[in-house]
Amino acid sequence: MTEAQLLAVVRDACKWSGLLVYHTFDSRRSERGFPDTVVCGPRGVLYRELKSERGRLTADQQTWLDRLTQAGVDASVWRPDDWPSRVFAELHGIGGRRLLYDDRRAAS
Repeated sequence: MTEAQLLAVVRDACKWSGLLVYHTFDSRRSERGFPDTVVCGPRGVLYRELKSERGRLTADQQTWLDRLTQAGVDASVWRPDDWPSRVFAELHGIGGRRLLYDDRRAAS
């Protein structure tokens, strides 16, 4: 799964969970390193950097994630291996509707 594909399924999951999701389409004029995605629910906010399995964080991205975490914010990285179990659990944790994933349907 590419980073773009991960973004697409995360956005869909947020929509179906009833959560707000923000992703900067073109970050070239934004502050370097700010997380890709912000998800807002009634019980919290997630700041997530989306990466492919082999994708590496830049120093600026790591600095943003560290500083947000130090400030008490839930900031982390999601990778394809986190789909769907970790992503669904974290979306539910901030107040999203519980989503179920059927591995049998996805394989067909």
